[in-house]
Amino acid sequence: MNKLLSAPALALTVLLAALPSRAAQLEALGAADLPAVESAEPPAPSRPAAKDWTVLIYVSARNNLGLEAIKDVNEMEAAGSTDKVSVVVEMARIVTEPPFNPFSSVQEPKPPQADWTGSRRFLMVKDADLLKINSPVLAHFPDADMGDWKHLADFIAWGKANYPARRYMLIVGGHGSGWRGVKPPPGAAKGISYDEPSGHHIAPAELAAAIKAGGGVNVYASDACLMQTVEVVYDLKDSAEYVVGSQETTPGSGYNYEVFLKALQAAPSDSFTAAQAIMKGFSEFYYGTQKMSVTMSIVRPSAAPELAAKMDKFARLVLASPADMALYHEKKWGLRAFEDEDARDLYQLMKLYYDNSPTPAVKEAAKDVIVFLSEKFILRNDALGYKSKDANGISVYFPVFYMNYKAKYEYLGFSAATQWDEMVKAVVNSKR
Repeated sequence: MNKLLSAPALALTVLLAALPSRAAQLEALGAADLPAVESAEPPAPSRPAAKDWTVLIYVSARNNLGLEAIKDVNEMEAAGSTDKVSVVVEMARIVTEPPFNPFSSVQEPKPPQADWTGSRRFLMVKDADLLKINSPVLAHFPDADMGDWKHLADFIAWGKANYPARRYMLIVGGHGSGWRGVKPPPGAAKGISYDEPSGHHIAPAELAAAIKAGGGVNVYASDACLMQTVEVVYDLKDSAEYVVGSQETTPGSGYNYEVFLKALQAAPSDSFTAAQAIMKGFSEFYYGTQKMSVTMSIVRPSAAPELAAKMDKFARLVLASPADMALYHEKKWGLRAFEDEDARDLYQLMKLYYDNSPTPAVKEAAKDVIVFLSEKFILRNDALGYKSKDANGISVYFPVFYMNYKAKYEYLGFSAATQWDEMVKAVVNSKR
């Protein structure tokens, strides 16, 4: 099951909801076999000493990922927290039944604890039980909206206050669809952290606002589909040192958290090393053990404004050249396709223009983007397996057909800063 939501679903002011001083007893909530509820307050009488890292993991499984989320949290417990790394989780879910297999007489059993709903916060305690979550529940929210960016901001601030560290990592897991989560008035259909009961999601600009309101992080990662796009990373330009994500759809099981967390715990040093530990729990795990084709990259978001300026220059030159506008339609079928058919690999797109443009200035602008991507922006790219050819680490919107153009693209921060949206719209409409 891919972490991709294909059906539509539905000034920033931080008004963080106050946490309850004590969570309700789980027995009253009808959730079988979960550990007893503890205080949601910081340990008394003093704040704990700072560790090397606190990993904050925010998982929205209030959708069809309810069973995968339980498995993910059990993977986190297999690594647990250590004297150097705290692993703090908020996971929300709805009841989800195992998929029916019509070709088998024996169906997949429902795992333990699959009856509980709402959102719970945990500090991961190491154990070897791969079926049951045994870490104590620190807080419970019966109907938390995981698609509300203010709740994410609250989780970040809560985790940092209770489990201080020298560095922080944030992972947001669930369904994702890249830039398409933009919310122009009156709203849009896609984003990250989908919450099915509320119909809400977190837009790229809201994700950045949540991280800022929570005080920032060193590493941000999307355990979700299609999130490694120029448009998303541009919004995250002031949010983290490194952004980790996939250009393509990802398995419903997401990261292998045991592999990733144990890699981080073995070398809890600088932020780039931590970002590479995530790669071990995804690209190296899936390709290395299951031979699955995967894409995953690490990029430097602080370089996004300079990249946007170079892409703006390229876009303006193409807009002024009818031959270069026509070039896209002549050569677009040679570009690789992602699950989002209107996402192009930016490096490959620029190489198309560098190799084929009749205009020296356009060729030079395309080369400038290529060099910048290689030397300053994309720090590691894992495009592993035969299905991942020509995935070079970052995608950008460039529809195949004019009817695929979405006007809401113009509401993105990246679009406001560049002529990319004007160029894309003009190019696709030049062949109707």
